[in-house]
Amino acid sequence: MQFDKLATTVEEQAALLLSRGLVCEDPERLKLYLGTIGYYRLGAYWLPFENLPKEGVTRSKKFIAGTHLDDILNIYIFDRKLRLLVMEALERIEVNVRSRWTNRMTLEYGSHAHLDIDLFSDTWLYHSRVARLARGVEESKETFHVHYKAKYTSPFLPPLWAVCETMTFGELSKWVSKTKDSKISRHVARNLGLPTKEVFEGVLHVLCYVRNICAHHNRLWNRKLVKRLPNIKRFRNDIILEAQTDLSSSKNQPDNRMYNVLTIILIMINHQNTRTSYPNRLIELIETTSESQQIAMGFPKDWRTRPAWVLHDK
Repeated sequence: MQFDKLATTVEEQAALLLSRGLVCEDPERLKLYLGTIGYYRLGAYWLPFENLPKEGVTRSKKFIAGTHLDDILNIYIFDRKLRLLVMEALERIEVNVRSRWTNRMTLEYGSHAHLDIDLFSDTWLYHSRVARLARGVEESKETFHVHYKAKYTSPFLPPLWAVCETMTFGELSKWVSKTKDSKISRHVARNLGLPTKEVFEGVLHVLCYVRNICAHHNRLWNRKLVKRLPNIKRFRNDIILEAQTDLSSSKNQPDNRMYNVLTIILIMINHQNTRTSYPNRLIELIETTSESQQIAMGFPKDWRTRPAWVLHDK
């Protein structure tokens, strides 16, 4: 089937939404948000407000009676606030991982542990990772990199504690997961409240994915994540499992919506600092949404009594 949709003006988009039943007393205000946010982007937030489609049809494209522009904007604004809070937490987690991994690696194996191929698995990818580090250092304008290049000729890269600062979260997670010395990964995991190296690496993989969603300002709140958290027995009273559809399956997987990710983030942040205000700020934001919106994020009805959340009761 050939794609044949034509681009439309903001005025045409506003008229279309109003014809589908959207309530907005001031069409100019609607056009303002369509111009600044975009029809396609905002569309992801009005989908929950559409009538259920008839059988065999993907969407009804008609709004539930009484749906107001503010209903859509409120979710859009909530999602933006949620992304900012998640990014704040991921910054803390990333910096913690970076610091603890670098410290243990250099204490155990020296300042340039990253240049010892024998310390890492998947050696066929090791050289490409080092090459990316070298490009990062070469392009860097950071004072410590400029100083190293001006003063030292060998080794060709700065020490790990310096080059580690050029790594993205994704690159850092790969370096950590490919470190052969499992004691180092276990050390970092324990300092984040996670029980094993395997759980730590699985969680890190998901958090990198979530960070990319946030960094690109994409919809987060009711997204079904492509990557899924590992099963974590220690947190079985917190984590929600996906409804079992395969009767031959012996165990369910963790649900792939935001509740589980936010729960793990809470556990990790609180483990770093039990006096942090972060958990209560996250809870306060979640409580601004309706129960139906919380359910869309994977929240169980009893979420405030779950161990990871009840500890932060106001």
